[in-house]
Amino acid sequence: MTLRVATVLSAREWEARLVSAARASATVRLVLRAFLPSEISDRVDELDVVAVGSETPWATPARLASWQRLGIRVVGIHPAGDRPAAARLQGAHADLVLADDLPAEAMLREIRLLEPSAERSDPVARLFAVTGARGAPGRTEVAIALAWIVSGREPTVLVDADPAPGIAVRLGIPPRPDLADAVDGVHAGGVVPDDCLHPIGRLRVLPGAHRPGEPSLRSEPVFDVVDAARANACVVADTGPWSAGMEIVKSATDAVIVIDGSPLGVVRAAGVAAEWSGPPPLAVVNRVIPSLREDVRIAVRRWTGLDPAVLIPPTRHVVSAARRGAAPPRRILGLLAPLLVEAE
Repeated sequence: MTLRVATVLSAREWEARLVSAARASATVRLVLRAFLPSEISDRVDELDVVAVGSETPWATPARLASWQRLGIRVVGIHPAGDRPAAARLQGAHADLVLADDLPAEAMLREIRLLEPSAERSDPVARLFAVTGARGAPGRTEVAIALAWIVSGREPTVLVDADPAPGIAVRLGIPPRPDLADAVDGVHAGGVVPDDCLHPIGRLRVLPGAHRPGEPSLRSEPVFDVVDAARANACVVADTGPWSAGMEIVKSATDAVIVIDGSPLGVVRAAGVAAEWSGPPPLAVVNRVIPSLREDVRIAVRRWTGLDPAVLIPPTRHVVSAARRGAAPPRRILGLLAPLLVEAE
């Protein structure tokens, strides 16, 4: 069997040398030279091996583990003599660790000795990604309500991945530790530290990172946190406005688009649907005036091509719950509960 190989682009010479040797050889097939982690995720079914350098900032233990769970062998390349870099790759459980001064032909020979993974298994736990157009259609409340429902069935983590996070304020929990602290923990050890997860009943919540004066988190480490949390629990992620959390959405088992029930909200949602990349989404239409339910349903179908799964009427209980840091209103929980059946 010819191994299907991808390399992660690098400014170091090893990657270009390995690519040239692979193209000149019939023993492996070079499928991809990736710049972003999403490029590998998009073609996972076409790959057996990924070669990545220790210099790649997003090649974290969590990222390598996610590839391995998908049945991909990982070859880590480190600068010759750089023991800390080699130790990081070994600690991340790369299947093969090589120094970059090894001749390219020798690298290929070592790679060929790797046996393709016998099984390709997705993470056991489900990932619900909640997204929507810009303009506050109600993503946060829907994400909280879904997580609340799921936590009654299985261990669940609610992750606020919105670049403008609001779950901590909504639920009245401390803002720290937050997503940025979890990124540090996952980068160091491949798991989300327990002290980053705030318990609320049966639900555990990871607040978003909002630190004035500091840049927003990049999408790659945020995805790593979500993927690491998913190794031990179901995850519900508020990904923020489309397309901020696209990588999370594309990797989700279930996706929800929250649509504001106004004419402008439906038009904005049409833009999201036109660019959609991910599992078939369920449409939740929020703030629908009862007398206009059928008109809104028809408009959503016409403009987005989606059949609304849930229509939520305007309710003052949401505002009241937000002020008190309380659980989602029972009415919203009752409307969203059937989504879990539909998604199964």
